[in-house]
Amino acid sequence: MTEWREVTIEELAEKIAMGPFGSDIKVETFKPCGVPIISGKHLHETRMRDKGFNFISEEHADKLSNANVFRGDVIFTHAGNIGQVSFIPENSKYERYVISQRQFYLRCNSNVLDYEFIAYYFKSPYGQYQLLANANQTGVPSLAQPVSYLKSIKVLLPPLTEQKAIAEVLSSLDDKIDLLTRQNKTLEDLAQAYFRKWFIEDASDEWEIKKLRDFGEIICGKTPPTTNKKFFNGNIPFIKIPDMHNNVYIFDTADTLSEMGAKYQENKFIPPMSICVSCIATVGLVSMNVFLSQTNQQINSLIPKHDKYRYYLFLFLRSYRDELLALGSGGTMTLNINKTLFGDIECYCPDDEILFRFNNVVNPLFGKIYNNCKQIRILSKLRNTLLPKLISGEIRVKM
Repeated sequence: MTEWREVTIEELAEKIAMGPFGSDIKVETFKPCGVPIISGKHLHETRMRDKGFNFISEEHADKLSNANVFRGDVIFTHAGNIGQVSFIPENSKYERYVISQRQFYLRCNSNVLDYEFIAYYFKSPYGQYQLLANANQTGVPSLAQPVSYLKSIKVLLPPLTEQKAIAEVLSSLDDKIDLLTRQNKTLEDLAQAYFRKWFIEDASDEWEIKKLRDFGEIICGKTPPTTNKKFFNGNIPFIKIPDMHNNVYIFDTADTLSEMGAKYQENKFIPPMSICVSCIATVGLVSMNVFLSQTNQQINSLIPKHDKYRYYLFLFLRSYRDELLALGSGGTMTLNINKTLFGDIECYCPDDEILFRFNNVVNPLFGKIYNNCKQIRILSKLRNTLLPKLISGEIRVKM
């Protein structure tokens, strides 16, 4: 590794700059189209999410020229969800973007630094440690003097050709993950289209209307006393709302319960493939757990009496989000659908023949989604294992 050298980011940067003042971009300045605004929701992966933007006019973006970013720029979050790092890929949809007031960016000197490599570097555990070393956790988490601090960070840098080779290995894994994720979205949309056709457009007035509780048992989750540390960090998944975002199937959870913690509230167990619905604060997320689990009190879970109900009810609840939001408002600031309200939700109960036929159509779609999720999980673990080893030079890439 004699050809690797320690350098500061300032030596590698063409430009490092902050986003605009908050007063420069406000809701009243948004336009139906124009220059997209990058915010934290676009920075969850190493590649920027290229969808779901608000826009400002071209003229407004011109006035904020110091906050304009382009393909190849690396975006960081300095307040709020600190630690986010993403690059704008070469195949991005727009020619230019504007970052919001909580972001700042690095424009690399392409003669010495590969932007994908440095984005992956700051995604690695050591890169995150360096990036967050001067974070202020009082109030809103933030990085102190983010521009000057980023400039001062030292990295062990391989030659440019090796940077590109490392980035290519990691990027190829992300490409596969992205492909499988997009396949799943298509499969979900197709299953939802079948549901709409069968049970909304072609619904029969002869079908009986039942309440959710008639289709199975409803379990409202609970959190064991957090004062007892022995109740946590075991092998039993403990599902919370962040575990549900963008997930049809929940394979992994940020928190777990010990056997002692789960037994403390053993009536809160939900078997695999229960239908979990977020019902407090963030209302309307719908997922299925893969393993025997428990949830916190923000989630109501429906355990179907029969397999024939599972995908019908899952897709019904996915399609019912607007009604869930209205039901949860109840005149209070925090949305809340309690177990009783949840169980009282009404829906059609088609006859068995229709449900069995519907399952024959959508079962293969959900089976493919499940297998894709398993593959995504394997690829993500491989990428996360390789990332620190490649970035540190522990594993070398042949060029």
